[in-house]
Amino acid sequence: MSRDQIVRVLLCALLSGCLVAATGAPYWQSHPLRGLVAGLACAGFAAAGALLATGGPRRLFTGRLLLAAGFCWPFAWLVSFDRGPGPAVSYLCQGLFWVLAGAAILSYPTGVLVAGRYRAFVAGAAVVMLGGGVVLLLVSQPQWLGLPTTVSWPGVFADRAVFGAWIRVLAAAQVVLAAWFTALLWVRARWLSHLDRRIAVPVLLAAAALVLFSSVQAAVKTSAWTTRSELQAFYFNQGVIALVVSTALVSGALRDRWWELSAPHRVVRITSSGTSVATVRVALAEALRDRSLRLYFWAPAENGWVDVRGLPAVPSASPDDRRWRIAVDGHQHPLAVVEVDAALRDRPLLVDAVLRAGSPALLTAQLQAAASANLAQVLAAQERLAERELAERQRLEQELVDGAQHRLGLLERQLHGLTDHTSDPAVLRFAGECRREVLATVGELEALARGLLPAALAERGLGPALEAVVARLGLTATVEVHPERLPPAVEATLYFALCEGLTNVAKYARGASVTVRVAVSDGWASGFVVDDGPGGAATKAGGGLAGIVDRARVLSGWAAIDSSPTGTQISVHLPLDVPLVA
Repeated sequence: MSRDQIVRVLLCALLSGCLVAATGAPYWQSHPLRGLVAGLACAGFAAAGALLATGGPRRLFTGRLLLAAGFCWPFAWLVSFDRGPGPAVSYLCQGLFWVLAGAAILSYPTGVLVAGRYRAFVAGAAVVMLGGGVVLLLVSQPQWLGLPTTVSWPGVFADRAVFGAWIRVLAAAQVVLAAWFTALLWVRARWLSHLDRRIAVPVLLAAAALVLFSSVQAAVKTSAWTTRSELQAFYFNQGVIALVVSTALVSGALRDRWWELSAPHRVVRITSSGTSVATVRVALAEALRDRSLRLYFWAPAENGWVDVRGLPAVPSASPDDRRWRIAVDGHQHPLAVVEVDAALRDRPLLVDAVLRAGSPALLTAQLQAAASANLAQVLAAQERLAERELAERQRLEQELVDGAQHRLGLLERQLHGLTDHTSDPAVLRFAGECRREVLATVGELEALARGLLPAALAERGLGPALEAVVARLGLTATVEVHPERLPPAVEATLYFALCEGLTNVAKYARGASVTVRVAVSDGWASGFVVDDGPGGAATKAGGGLAGIVDRARVLSGWAAIDSSPTGTQISVHLPLDVPLVA
């Protein structure tokens, strides 16, 4: 806020306070403390009005209304004079103050009476407070209101009975207006955005307390209508609560202005310690006070948009008018799209200042997001490669079964038939040796095929395949496997890694109790081989345990080998779908 704006705010507050001192001078001579409170309340309304009126077009309407109310209310204290038209004018100024203040509060902080029900209330308040005040002046005499007969009074239709009835009508109408006003404030508080609610709610609560107190006291304590001293005490009580309202208004306006002035600096301060994608999003969200803020970055290599995790995303417009998407352009291509709460449309200068302050950090974050998108593509290609390798293993297994193994099986049967049709010892011995070689070769091919991908794994799943391995190795083991089938690449990687772990147990800890477990949690599949052997397992370059780690990394997972004298645990953790690094 500039020095000129500060001077205008202070000048308006001072003028309003001086008006109070002048208009209520006869009363303040015997009640100086009450004069001070009334002056502060009026000055607060004028200061809040000036502060809002100089804060941009969004606040101009509310600011002007509050400023008018702050300069209108002091004239209500003209009731303290014994001569002239001042006391009659005071009743009209008091009513006008309520109309102006009510309209200002209903338009706060958006600066507009957004619905017809608010405009209807203002019209109703004008009829009751101004029209009712005019009728009161016409049907009364000053002495009936506790005023001296020396004042100027327009009571051309003075009638005592009509006067008494009209006071009751006005009191009841003011209670209805107060209830109506409070209901509108409750509705308004509910529909305010979270950006406005934090500064508006204290004002709305204080305003509701003011109107409810004033209307109820006027209805219950009827002497305030007929005794000047009681009316002045009533005005003072109003002023005490109005001081709370004006304080809340000034406080809210100052906090709002401070937010707008400090928001760009907050972005620079947060991003100066680091410019990761997450840091930039947090900085913008805090500066704009919008936790729902979303960022989309342009990835030139993909020729499309990605989110903060590097995933493809389309920041397209939607029929949801509660969101606002702002495009941020770079030098040669789009830079980012910032999606915020639509309530920020009312603060375009704030949003523009924040995005300008954050543009260098946005550029760095865009480069990181593009790199993440590239890495995501690499990881996806790596996963596809692993799946193709798995498919190739399956094809080789099938070719071994259908091709070489089948022909060798026929040859073995022919050699067996040859021994049934000859009695030559040399032929029988030669045929037997050939048959044993064929059977050994068939066995080696079967073992090779199992190493590529066992039939039990493809047909029945990971559990039966691991149980077959345990039986073949002659281990004492408990096998606990997640019952549902996993993605083929994950199943194959877990199978080979856990087989390596079981083989390690068979070599170095035969006789140990073994537990094999496969579990799924939070999108990850985890496999464990735990034994109570002597320990000593360690990864060596080119060794089988090192291969477990390598297999896990292929699918963006990880593996760990924890070995101690009380046993060894080998664990493998794989994502069920390859994550895209953010």
